[in-house]
Amino acid sequence: MTIKAAFLSAILCLCCGAALGDEQRNVATAKRVFLEKMGEGRFDKLDEIYAPGFVAHGPSKDYTLDEDNASGKEWRKACPDLKVSVLRTVAEHDLVAVHWNAKCTNTVAAAGLPGQGGKASVDGMTFFRFADAKIAEEWGIIDIATMVRQLGIAAK
Repeated sequence: MTIKAAFLSAILCLCCGAALGDEQRNVATAKRVFLEKMGEGRFDKLDEIYAPGFVAHGPSKDYTLDEDNASGKEWRKACPDLKVSVLRTVAEHDLVAVHWNAKCTNTVAAAGLPGQGGKASVDGMTFFRFADAKIAEEWGIIDIATMVRQLGIAAK
């Protein structure tokens, strides 16, 4: 191997290593949304997770961080025993995809749920876009049909 080829190879390894480190850091931050914020109800360190101007893209409108957190707090209120697991993650450049599962008992009427003691276990997928090591955008989907069927509130 020539000196020029060795130098180019070293540069490539350094660049790829930095990108890999960024992706791993972003995955760790994305997991915090599910394990700490939703799973433990810790809404106290959000400035470490979310970028200024964060937007959660919903099916019919976009939500601010405050609106997104209010929704999360309502879900935690409806299901005080909420446990969230991260099943798998995939990272590419500034994007992280998370496949997660949530298990809970709906004991309180909140978040549009009746609080009748039904149990649910549902999967969801969330995509995050990162900017400067923080979550700038979010797109997510949850298996609502399975959840309402498990809770016994689905239309018959």
